[in-house]
Amino acid sequence: MAGNLSLTREYGRIFTIMRDEVIDPYLWDNVSTRTALLYCMKAKGAIIETGGRPQLAFKILKELPTSVGYSDLETITPVRGDPWTQARYLWKQIACPVQVSGLDMIQTGEGNESDLLEGFIQTAEISMRESIGGSSIGIFSSIGDTTLTGISGLQSHFTTSTTTGTVGQLSRASQSNWRHQLQNVASAFDSNGINLMTQLYYECSRFDETPDIFVVTKSTWLNFMRETTRTFSTNFPMMIGEGDKMMIDAGFPNTRHFGSLLFGDDGCPANAGYCFNTKFAKLYVRSGRNAELGDFVKSQSKDDLAAYVLWAGEFCNTNLARGGLLQNADTY
Repeated sequence: MAGNLSLTREYGRIFTIMRDEVIDPYLWDNVSTRTALLYCMKAKGAIIETGGRPQLAFKILKELPTSVGYSDLETITPVRGDPWTQARYLWKQIACPVQVSGLDMIQTGEGNESDLLEGFIQTAEISMRESIGGSSIGIFSSIGDTTLTGISGLQSHFTTSTTTGTVGQLSRASQSNWRHQLQNVASAFDSNGINLMTQLYYECSRFDETPDIFVVTKSTWLNFMRETTRTFSTNFPMMIGEGDKMMIDAGFPNTRHFGSLLFGDDGCPANAGYCFNTKFAKLYVRSGRNAELGDFVKSQSKDDLAAYVLWAGEFCNTNLARGGLLQNADTY
């Protein structure tokens, strides 16, 4: 195969200029604002860009010291508790290829080079949206803590068992405080769906720590809308607040269930809904790998220019008990 020819070099120069000046600043914005859950988390400040560290480690409250009542000069015996443990999350990496062939270059008219690259970048954005916002390797995935090839997603954090498995390499079995909530609609939504959604919200709440996101399938969201609009009176609690307006302006239909934003997401797996608090559940993204497009390089044995959109991060939870899973709410 011939070396780096003049046409390829020219395209490489144009692509580099476009990458540095046009593409990189907007790639992650375009990916994260085209997915309901990612957009909502971004609006709430629950997507955190951070620098380098070996792993994402967080101090977790393990147990409270025991408070006792006493009278007058009664002896108070100090007992040292063991209040803290640590959750550890590993960096996960996702890559999407962008490859332009020599034939693509030959067939592109003079002055249309930017249009050629734009088309490939748009498809890469869609791919990254489907990946990071999806249930295979993205934020809805069932991938575990130590598997490096995908995000430890909502299916992993809020499983169908509250007493097995690990999150942040902490065991639900051995730590009772490290267990999420679970409600199973089981039968048709119109018989007990609203009641169990309310029960789940209540169980995920403690004092002022209440869920602010309730993401479900579109089927569950439609079931909720059917039930809550049966009578005029039940419409009153559904008044739109500021957060809802932002979602609607971005094109995502939604409402509120008590204090949480309730919306459907295409990435949410069938018969699942997730209720959680973004005070504790956040997506951490590595700066320098925030859906950035790498250098275009000519392959050794191909007539092409190839690069990758690279992303690194992890979905981290610091209070598993303040979130939970709603099962089997898709059937009306």
